[in-house]
Amino acid sequence: MTELIQKKSQYTEGMFFQIRITSRYLTLMGNQAFEKLNFPISFEEYIILDIIAYNENICHRDIAKMLLRDRSNIGKIVTNLENKNLIKIIPDIRNNRSIKKLKITEAGKKLCNKMYTKLEPYIETLNKAINTEEQTAICNCLKKCRDIMDEIVETQI
Repeated sequence: MTELIQKKSQYTEGMFFQIRITSRYLTLMGNQAFEKLNFPISFEEYIILDIIAYNENICHRDIAKMLLRDRSNIGKIVTNLENKNLIKIIPDIRNNRSIKKLKITEAGKKLCNKMYTKLEPYIETLNKAINTEEQTAICNCLKKCRDIMDEIVETQI
């Protein structure tokens, strides 16, 4: 008979597993809502469009860092959003490097607002179940975890 590894608890009982599964549920919920509501863009495109809407002139490299995704993946999504006339790509220079700033168009703003209105009931379901104080505590704990992991994890984005 194989002996169990000596450790304090099972992975599925710990914080890291809970964070991972919660993230998966949020992705599934978003994808299902977008499919059910028949939106013209994907959940991933919406996330990036929302980031651009609230971070004027952000570049796709900054989005990649923010989402911990590779730049080529973000670049493809940005190109899709530009082809749909939801954002504009503006060439610029930062630190002697050529970059592409991203700006939401009026069509992008209208779509974001229309989609948010339809998504609001889904968001409110969670907001009613978890009060503002608890949400703030969760956000603070998750940010603390991310800050610690940012020091440990090597990212090449």
